[in-house]
Amino acid sequence: QLILSAKDVNIQFNLRGKVLHAIRGIDLDLYQGEVLAIVGESGSGKSVFTKSFMGLLDANGSITSGIIDYYGMADGKPLRLSDLRTEKDWLRVRGREIAMVMQDPMTSLNPLKKIGKQIQESIEHHQGLKGEAAKKAAIEMLAKVGIPDPERRYDQYPHEFSGGMRQRVVIAIAAACRPQVLICDEPTTALDVTIQAQILQLIRDLQKELGMSVIYITHDLGVVSEICDKIIVMYAGKVVEEGMSRQIFYERCHPYTEGLLASVPKLDSDVSEKLKPIKGNPPDMSAVKPGCAFAPRCSCAMKICVREEPPECELDETHKASCWQVIKKAMQNT
Repeated sequence: QLILSAKDVNIQFNLRGKVLHAIRGIDLDLYQGEVLAIVGESGSGKSVFTKSFMGLLDANGSITSGIIDYYGMADGKPLRLSDLRTEKDWLRVRGREIAMVMQDPMTSLNPLKKIGKQIQESIEHHQGLKGEAAKKAAIEMLAKVGIPDPERRYDQYPHEFSGGMRQRVVIAIAAACRPQVLICDEPTTALDVTIQAQILQLIRDLQKELGMSVIYITHDLGVVSEICDKIIVMYAGKVVEEGMSRQIFYERCHPYTEGLLASVPKLDSDVSEKLKPIKGNPPDMSAVKPGCAFAPRCSCAMKICVREEPPECELDETHKASCWQVIKKAMQNT
């Protein structure tokens, strides 16, 4: 069952007289219980796109065209998120239906308020519980996300927790609302690999237990290889390749996807083997040139890549890519 759908979404920001076209015609379909990864370098538009699902765009940003529909409302009617304007409208959705785990837990937690009270606030607001019942639910949520001795930890402050534990608390606050969709914006970036694995497993366990759909934002394909069902690869505000997890890892066809995977360290590689970074820098989104945005960094770019933007090529029902090389190969095989 479809839970969230975006069609031809465009988002722009006004920056000192310049117009920055951050999101350029993106489509997305998220289904109930699905784990979707959105992958790309910093500045590719991943966070901006997903923040539009919760009305969290900066004041100078707006959805200029396209539609975003949410299908999880209790009355069964789709809610057009792209038409919501006021904070009162967004409070129906934010937290209760769609929740977000931010990259840095310290920016999400109030340093002057006890951890338990912050979780309890969320429970009281979205679940309608009060007093001791809300406190009990908050302690249970702490235990559910793997915080040891939750009764004692309930009365502690954020600075008394490690980075990994703070991230668990932020996940607890988001999951306490029992949302239909949980957006995780690079929640493991500042953590070591052991804690990363624990946080990823925690998100997966909560997703299965609560039946949530999860959107996982990351720049590292290696992080999401074990947890996601579907992957969208973004570059310069557009989707350049999308497919099921196995297709992106074993049947990838866009040079940018290839570059992202080549830059991930491999355990079985020789110690003398160097990582292969993607040469060059992402484009300036306030001055996007004609043609494929990745062409200046692509080792197999053709003349047409500089002149014309490639259309989306459907390789099969679940695998699509926007690349002239892919279109050329598809035409040769027909």
